[in-house]
Amino acid sequence: MASFNKVILLGNLTRDPEVRYTPKGSAVCDLGIAVNRVYTTDSGE
Repeated sequence: MASFNKVILLGNLTRDPEVRYTPKGSAVCDLGIAVNRVYTTDSGE
């Protein structure tokens, strides 16, 4: 049975996406994403 996953990524690409294929023929894409988001933990770090 085939499955489908949906992912939404927000950011800026840092390099061109590279598509490769697994030995079974499934497509896989490698990419880099940069984001400008400040995150502070409860302890202030």
